[in-house]
Amino acid sequence: MAIMRNFERIENIKKKVVKKFTSKNIDKQCDTWINYLENELSFPFKASIQESEGLYLYVGDVVNVKKIVGFEDFYGVLLEVRKGRKKYVFPLCDIEVVEKQSKNRFIIEAFIEWWTDEYI
Repeated sequence: MAIMRNFERIENIKKKVVKKFTSKNIDKQCDTWINYLENELSFPFKASIQESEGLYLYVGDVVNVKKIVGFEDFYGVLLEVRKGRKKYVFPLCDIEVVEKQSKNRFIIEAFIEWWTDEYI
């Protein structure tokens, strides 16, 4: 039952953002998502690394996500994250929010689903 409610929350977030699209242009749609993420996510929050090329951060590392720092076509939304005192830029699509039932987790999962379906 909780899984279904979580799925519904994610779908509702995606629908809410997609309704705000004013263009079929993928870059403009990404801008809408970034605006939504900046306004709705609560920073800082803890996340675990889900995918990594392993230079400095590794799968399973827990980082503090500080803010959105930009967008790049290949990686998508980029975040400033910290591990200890070190600061890194890391793709939003390669993290998972640690707190399982947080609003941030559902928002990020909604974005990742949209990103995967539309952009990749």
